[in-house]
Amino acid sequence: MKLLVFSSSRKIKEYYNSFKNQDSLIDNAILIEDFLENVCLVKGRKASEYESLLFMQEACKQSKDLEQKLGISSEFFAFLRNNEYLFSFFKELCLEKKDIQELKNNDYYAAYNEHLEILDEVLKNYLNLLKTQNLYDNLSLIRDYFIHWDFLEDYESIIYDMQGFLSTFEKDLLKELSKRKSVILKFNTSVFNLEYLKSLDFLEHLNLEINKSYEFNISTKEMLKQDAFDSKNTSIKVQSFELRSLQVAYVMNEIATFIHEGLKAENIVVITPDESFCELLKLLDKNNNLNFASGKSIQESEFYQKLRALYLSANLEDFDFNETKDYFEDKKTIFDYHNSLLHYFELEFKEFKRHFNQKCDLEYFNALLERLLENENDELKFLIKEQMLFIADLFKNQTLKLKELLELFLIQIKSLKLSSVGGGKVVVMGLLESRGLCFDGVIIVDFNDDIIPKRSVNELFLNNEIRKNSGLISYERRENLQRFYYESLMKNAQKISISYVENEEKIKSRFLDELAFKCDTQTEFTQKAYLQALKFDYKPIKLDLKPLDAPVLKHKLFDKPLSFSRLNLFLKQKRTYYYRYILNLLEPRAFLEQNRAKNLGILIHKLLELYYKNNEKNHFDEKKFLILLENEKHTINALDFEILKLKSHHFAQSEKKHFEQGFKVSELEYKISEDNPKIFQFQTPLGQVKSVDLIGQIDRIDTLLGKDKLIIDYKNGKIEENSYQLAFYKALSFENADAKFYDLNDFVLKTGKNTKTLEELKELFSELLEQDEFEFENEKDTYCPYKLIYKKDLK
Repeated sequence: MKLLVFSSSRKIKEYYNSFKNQDSLIDNAILIEDFLENVCLVKGRKASEYESLLFMQEACKQSKDLEQKLGISSEFFAFLRNNEYLFSFFKELCLEKKDIQELKNNDYYAAYNEHLEILDEVLKNYLNLLKTQNLYDNLSLIRDYFIHWDFLEDYESIIYDMQGFLSTFEKDLLKELSKRKSVILKFNTSVFNLEYLKSLDFLEHLNLEINKSYEFNISTKEMLKQDAFDSKNTSIKVQSFELRSLQVAYVMNEIATFIHEGLKAENIVVITPDESFCELLKLLDKNNNLNFASGKSIQESEFYQKLRALYLSANLEDFDFNETKDYFEDKKTIFDYHNSLLHYFELEFKEFKRHFNQKCDLEYFNALLERLLENENDELKFLIKEQMLFIADLFKNQTLKLKELLELFLIQIKSLKLSSVGGGKVVVMGLLESRGLCFDGVIIVDFNDDIIPKRSVNELFLNNEIRKNSGLISYERRENLQRFYYESLMKNAQKISISYVENEEKIKSRFLDELAFKCDTQTEFTQKAYLQALKFDYKPIKLDLKPLDAPVLKHKLFDKPLSFSRLNLFLKQKRTYYYRYILNLLEPRAFLEQNRAKNLGILIHKLLELYYKNNEKNHFDEKKFLILLENEKHTINALDFEILKLKSHHFAQSEKKHFEQGFKVSELEYKISEDNPKIFQFQTPLGQVKSVDLIGQIDRIDTLLGKDKLIIDYKNGKIEENSYQLAFYKALSFENADAKFYDLNDFVLKTGKNTKTLEELKELFSELLEQDEFEFENEKDTYCPYKLIYKKDLK
């Protein structure tokens, strides 16, 4: 019996499907990763990815120069987000069986020596930590493995399907296996890999030629088979686009064309060099033609989004959770992103927040995940419960806060994929997934220079010269490997279509000119035609975007008791008044940042009211005020809190001078409501006596030596010019009182510029009582919340 080793699971599936209608005994097939894991054994238990990450972080901590010299932080969260660079670099070294000392010897200018010494120390620290715990991983396995011959006992030969290059570790392993088993290497040659193949010691004596398929027995050193491997097609259909999304229409059109020309849908593939393009394809695959080989990212699941919402909200220092049960229905709610998510998902946040910065209780963590998994499918539940087992093992030797565990957990699971159910016959996959596969029709999108060739994170630590001299994979060889994959796909295809984005920021990949195919640039359809195709059967509606004229209508301002805010809006922003008070339209809900200034003003009013209600009315104690402010700290951001602390000091000094003049607080939040409005009587210029009903709320009224009244309105923002507010407050309360604005920016009592008198207010009321028809137009539309309705400005 033979054991076939393939590079992709799809190749294995294709292999078994070829024997679907046969009753004969079938040879076993296995992935390269599974083959290596079964053949190479190490004493001890394999470390989970969680344990590997934490050990690497600890190894970094033990190296004091890592952050200073290489800019890689060992701080928990920073390390978790950047660990890929270290693991990838160390894995490459191990696979190529290179010691860091060898790299130093090949750095002629010693430019990297100090960095390499630090990395050498980190790797040694890491391997020692694994050893002390009797654990191993992919890095230590390559150094310490022994061959599991019992696993290979039932196989007379091993057929290794090489797609690309062999690492030094893989090459040496195959040579070692060939001493006791027949090891057959299958490979194709190309102008992009011939030089590398000739460098392999067991192939160097052969006269290999390009564009051939070979089967070579490493054990007997004989060539078993060689066939010509010619391209089925010599031309490529190429189309450029100004917009990336237009490539979706191109993909759909090419699939339809291929099928019309006789290709079967199951023999067509769409290659996405950048996986993010799959999201566009999923969004616009209206007829469900596509089958996504990569599956569905777990990040799209409700489970992941719920857990992430909890983590992000709890990780905010100044986040204030809104406990309102009818959060979305309450008209007073000011929406913010994190509260909206928590309420949308109906998450229990308070309990979670209590645990967040504490040592993680594994029982609580498991219960939390179980609750979030309640409505998920079985596949997702299985994947998460598998991760929970790894975490249970981790906690036998580790102690983490819930915050730290969640950061680790979210990083580990975000790459998990769920099966894509119910797709069509045309498969969509990445380049690596297509290795060794054959398709009649190939469509490749995003053939741009910033995507193809794909860059490696391993390029961070070493330059190309050191790589070449040390025997590591050079940039050229890495790029040649990608060229080989693309060329192999194209050589097997009868029809090839490629698209890329070409604009001020994007250019086509240089690979396109280096492949041995003739590029046939398409002009059959315009960009506009592809744009129209994306609309499918959508019938556009012609929108009337002409702004609405200002309404002109009769309106009696005094039919209802009048507040100053309503009067002021009527005078300054009649159109806004029209929508708010005549049509009674609610304003759109604003997010928290948009209401920052308004919320700050409300808080200052609240704190001053609380203070003077419970303390002396002619003395301001800054320390007592700061205690009140501290209690409300959670409702504002840190910057506003510090600003208010500074303001309280200046306010105390201003109040001291004010009270020294003999003033005393007599009324706080003086309110006249609709149930009992103030009837304000006045004489018109013609001698008639008129009256209007007034309502409102005055921030504060002070008395001077128990007699004279002073009306005070706190102003945290700009004081309006030509304002009727102070006059209105006199009419509302005490006509003979003095009235001032209390500017909380410079802490001075002032009347403002061109502030109107009570007599001028009476004249205004007389004029408004005579009118009953108005044009409802705004002086300025800048801050009108309704302007989208009448301006129709949708940009």
